[in-house]
Amino acid sequence: MKIDNSFQGAAAARNMNRFKDSDVLQQNARSMAGKEIEVQRNGESVILSFSDEMVDFSENVLSSIFDLDYNVQHADPSDVFSYRPQDQWLVFSQFLNDSHFYDSLSTEELNQIENVLKQITDGLDSLTSTGVNLFGGVKTQLDSYEAQLELASSTSALQLFSQTVLSGDIKAGFDRLIDQYAAHNEAKIRNYQSIEEKFYAARSKIAPTNASLTASQAQHLSMTNKLGRTTASGDEIEAIVQMYARQFKEIQDEESLSLVIEQLKEQLVAFATRGIASDDPDYEAARQFIEQRSQDTFGRIGQYWNVLLAIRQ
Repeated sequence: MKIDNSFQGAAAARNMNRFKDSDVLQQNARSMAGKEIEVQRNGESVILSFSDEMVDFSENVLSSIFDLDYNVQHADPSDVFSYRPQDQWLVFSQFLNDSHFYDSLSTEELNQIENVLKQITDGLDSLTSTGVNLFGGVKTQLDSYEAQLELASSTSALQLFSQTVLSGDIKAGFDRLIDQYAAHNEAKIRNYQSIEEKFYAARSKIAPTNASLTASQAQHLSMTNKLGRTTASGDEIEAIVQMYARQFKEIQDEESLSLVIEQLKEQLVAFATRGIASDDPDYEAARQFIEQRSQDTFGRIGQYWNVLLAIRQ
């Protein structure tokens, strides 16, 4: 699959095509027909009509602008998702668009599908070297344990979407993209830590000072230092992601979704706090800290799974 760096979604492409075909645009184009300008191209003087210049601008100049994007410049040609790391849903949507899957859909149906694809990849779209995409659905940086959950959830959700909505060659191609998506994001989360996690890990190695702290401040310092000293091996991360994925496979309806979400909350908290003994005075505070930090992620996951279940019915 060749990534079109100028593709901003099938809905946007459909609207642009309608605009190009509109009577107003056609009238303007006809009124400008025959008017010429002289430009330099490849060191030579060339005469262009306005209509030619408009086509050249839209197809070449705009495309060049997108090609200068930081992520495109640093992409891995063997990894299609490296071209759109902050908008991975666009890779899936471009595939569906190129496969003419959207052709028979209404604008409302097209928007619904693109919106759910965007919601599904939003979490992992935020894990980029250029920082959180302020135009995306995630406004704060995920912690490592949230990213691990998002990998399992988003991959499972994409698989359910494929099983529910697609068929034949389109489904087969989409499934191959899911495998590439999983591989791309497995590499991203392997050594991932949020800025705060990195700070806690670094601070936990520093000898305590005699600074005057309130009881609340002292407990927060002690608790986050213990979380900062808790590390996970590659095998441990792989195992927890696989466990989460098995849980997501059990979702059949809204009732089972609620049950699975509650089970996942407990599993995530247990994994994130496994370095703190249950009889440690900071244990409960650490659990509450992780629960609060992961609230938004569970809320987002619940939203897109509810949408998928509605589409499935």
